[in-house]
Amino acid sequence: MKKLVVLSISLLALIACDDGDIIVSDFNFNEESSLNLCEFDNNRKVLHIVTESNEAIAFTFQQDILENIIDVINPDNISVPINNSNLVNFRRLDANVNSDEYFCVDIPPSQPNVLEEYESTSGGSVEFTITRVSGPEVDTDGDGIPDIEERQVDESGNFTGTVFNLDTDEDGIPNFLDIDDDNDNIPTISELNAAAANEINADTDGDGIPNYLDADDDGDGVITRYEDLNALDNGTPPSQTDLNPRNDDTDQDGIPNYLDATVSESLVVDYFRDNRVSRRFDITVVFNNITLKNTASEQTIRLDSQGFGVFSLTTDDEVLSIR
Repeated sequence: MKKLVVLSISLLALIACDDGDIIVSDFNFNEESSLNLCEFDNNRKVLHIVTESNEAIAFTFQQDILENIIDVINPDNISVPINNSNLVNFRRLDANVNSDEYFCVDIPPSQPNVLEEYESTSGGSVEFTITRVSGPEVDTDGDGIPDIEERQVDESGNFTGTVFNLDTDEDGIPNFLDIDDDNDNIPTISELNAAAANEINADTDGDGIPNYLDADDDGDGVITRYEDLNALDNGTPPSQTDLNPRNDDTDQDGIPNYLDATVSESLVVDYFRDNRVSRRFDITVVFNNITLKNTASEQTIRLDSQGFGVFSLTTDDEVLSIR
């Protein structure tokens, strides 16, 4: 079972009574309310809130959200229809209860008592808007360069476009998600750290392209990846540890082949290190055109376009394989 915390919610609904009168009800879901996610073995998921005013609302659904995120560069929004499998439930309780303890069990506890309950009828949808977590300190690929700085720049050095526009090696993975921006099998962070420590020049061949963005670091006409002559010694496909041009120094002069312009032996190595990242997304949930019906009367609550809240999902050690 997985639980994820949210930010806040404010819910305003119109209640149509039996006699046709319209009553405006403020449910008082506020910034202190928590939206949590419970996941069950049968792929059933529940997003839920219990407020300090003892109002509980839950959305039970079958959609696998992560399958729309894993190995996807820029996830699309998700729409989940309201039907017999995807339900919204609202309850007024006679006492407060921990939201997880109430909803993250197969059978809800007998206490507190339910004073009033509404359930969704078929029709309408719940919209999930997926937004990557960003900010000046966010470095999604862990390469030492904040995401916001991995954008295209114009001739004046000003950033242009979004982080999705810059893909130096054109492998389908934007630089801000790419642990190896030039596809040379030397991680970007390793080339940056080496340059900072003066172990190698930041631009070995002096072509104006820093090593971490240069597919041929020594300018000898053989791309760095192909100067890893022992990459396939242990078979194909090679292990991740074999994909390391830094450990190949044919003339044993202390300079690896990929930085030594006097060595131009080559081996076709079209295998790449796994692009492993951990990403975090904020997911905003909105109810659209949903009707809730009182389980003991004909009263209904209509939610035309109502924000429900925000929760977060994280992908841990995810392999982006798009190339």
